[in-house]
Amino acid sequence: MSGRKYLLIPLLTRYAMTAPRDQRRAWDRYWSSVRRTGADGEVLWDAEQPAELEGVLARFRAHADRSLPAVDLGCGNGRQARALTEVAPRVIGVDRAPAAVERARADVGEDPTLEFRVADITDPSFGPALHEELGDVNVHVRGVLHVVDADRRPAVVANLAALVGTRGTAFVCETDVAGDPLDYLLWQGATPTRLPPVMRRLIAAGVRAPSHFGAEQVAEHFPPPWRVVDAGPAVMFGVPVRPGGPRQEIPSYQAVLRGRS
Repeated sequence: MSGRKYLLIPLLTRYAMTAPRDQRRAWDRYWSSVRRTGADGEVLWDAEQPAELEGVLARFRAHADRSLPAVDLGCGNGRQARALTEVAPRVIGVDRAPAAVERARADVGEDPTLEFRVADITDPSFGPALHEELGDVNVHVRGVLHVVDADRRPAVVANLAALVGTRGTAFVCETDVAGDPLDYLLWQGATPTRLPPVMRRLIAAGVRAPSHFGAEQVAEHFPPPWRVVDAGPAVMFGVPVRPGGPRQEIPSYQAVLRGRS
């Protein structure tokens, strides 16, 4: 993309001056500000698109040992975790933001097969501790690794390896928009003077813009003994960046992975 993206920097800097740098605080601040979710809501990636959810379930049916529990890492308001109850006897959604988990719990009501917990998936003790409780599990990750700092991604992958063990499968889908975070913001409709409301809410909270996570990053972060069972381009759906606008179709990359045999 053109050098126009650099004109975004003064606007982003202005928001950064009042936003927390700690991403745990930023995400909790973000989720505390959300009033509506779903297709007409304020959460950029929560388009409630049946085609995407059906694709996730189809991959689980094709590749997962469905007798195992499922863990949804970075569950947010829990939409994907709720869908996973169709293909797993027990589902646990995990998010670092207490406000996200609170919303997810409120949206579920009574469901003995589904629960939500607050945890930091970059904490090296997280995966081993949850595996000790549950044994091998299937893990779902949607749009999480692309917002984890590069130096903390290995800890997330190590936790994934601990969780899947020898029988589980990891299902990863991340955005794969070409370019850097500024390119991404420009692609989603940011201008030097204005941020669409669904983006402004994130940036004002201090959440960093995502980077792309495609085939190259999968190969980098999931080397042997990880095995790629299935992989390829995908689409994540997002809410319109402007009221009445089209639903976003975000270029993405999905991979189905297994750990040690």
